[in-house]
Amino acid sequence: MTSYRRALSSAQNKLNAAIDPIRNLVPHSGEIGTLIEQQFRYQLVEVLPEKIGVSHGFVMDSNGGISKQMDLILYDRLNTPRIFASDGAQIFPVEATYACGEIKTYLDSDKLKDSFEKCSSYKNLCRKAYFKQNNAGTTPYHLFGHKYDHWQSIYFCLAVESINASCLSDTYTRIVYEDNLPTHKRIDTVMSLSGTGRKNCLLNVSGEIKDGIPPDKSIDLLPKSDSKLCTYRANEPWALFTMLLLKYMTQAPMEPINMLAYGGNSPY
Repeated sequence: MTSYRRALSSAQNKLNAAIDPIRNLVPHSGEIGTLIEQQFRYQLVEVLPEKIGVSHGFVMDSNGGISKQMDLILYDRLNTPRIFASDGAQIFPVEATYACGEIKTYLDSDKLKDSFEKCSSYKNLCRKAYFKQNNAGTTPYHLFGHKYDHWQSIYFCLAVESINASCLSDTYTRIVYEDNLPTHKRIDTVMSLSGTGRKNCLLNVSGEIKDGIPPDKSIDLLPKSDSKLCTYRANEPWALFTMLLLKYMTQAPMEPINMLAYGGNSPY
């Protein structure tokens, strides 16, 4: 085990140690959820690059569309102009965000349906308020198995505990079929901290999982053309999620946003 792997394992233990007393000692369920969300955000701040901000609130596009409230928003910390900011709520332009996520104390099929609604409210926002770049050599972003000129929205669902991932997978598949959701409009990854004795993850895997082991380097945060969503039992789910997330957050761009598009055409 490498030193970095030991550090990730330590972060897994630290998150578990922070969450356990909250669940065991705090009497009010609403307060439990709020405190647990804070712990997830604290842990992400410790592992993500400085350029990535970690917050919560809402995301908006230049057409006036706005997402449902997000438990986690990962955004360009250095260059993001806030549309609105207070202790209770922040609103971010969608072009400045990299990913959003939901945090559940307990995840079941009904709550997964709710997560899909939140995912859609974010991924359906229009990313178009960019300044035109004259550099012909601009590097495209490789996401969801395709090349894009601009970053695309990523969405994940995290839980402290959940029902077996096989049951979540059935619900996931049914929602995707009924709503006819394309790959890039779905929840990308589902992961629960409860890993002992049950499958606790829905992960994108290229190849077949044999004897509970996927092919080397085949797991990805995002789906691709040659991958499929698989149930998986991770012994250290937070460490695994962190590694999958970092693959993309270390590539996250700082694209200049044209806030004039948010101002509308009315004279001032």
